[in-house]
Amino acid sequence: MPPVPGWRHPRTRYKRHAAHRRHRKAAEADRVVAVLYRAHYQSLARVAALLVRDTVAAEEIVQSAFVSLHRARPHPQDEDRALAYLRRAVVSGIRSRDAAPGGWHSRPDGLPHASWPGHSIPGTLLVTALQALPARQREALVLRYYAQWTDAQIAAAMGISGQAVVRQAERGISTLRVCGVLD
Repeated sequence: MPPVPGWRHPRTRYKRHAAHRRHRKAAEADRVVAVLYRAHYQSLARVAALLVRDTVAAEEIVQSAFVSLHRARPHPQDEDRALAYLRRAVVSGIRSRDAAPGGWHSRPDGLPHASWPGHSIPGTLLVTALQALPARQREALVLRYYAQWTDAQIAAAMGISGQAVVRQAERGISTLRVCGVLD
């Protein structure tokens, strides 16, 4: 017996609805990424530039974090979680760049390629002293005092506890005091 005219198999209808839902979810994820990009790209790039001392590499790290976030397709109500993901991805990108051969520690001058318009990186004495600190102490100090992130945000980005953030920052400050950079 032939099928009734206009009749469709239920799976066909499900496939069309599923494709529509996937498209709508992708559009919502694009919107979340665009909002986060406009709101946080500059600040994340500045922090990365201070930590790697190379603005070109900093931009690459931050752009890579946004690409990873876009692939993860964040839920529209999870903008805070998406921002935490971005921060973690940037810190991880900085760490992997530092660990790679030819990282910023091996540059002879250690100076950034370009400067940020309308924004000054702290004095070279402080930057040089920060460069001498261990990576975690440098990250804790830069994220706390330069980026002005909370201890909880720093802990999430660095993958450590809030108490560890406080300890790393205290150790960094005491080292800077011993070096004579801070009073």
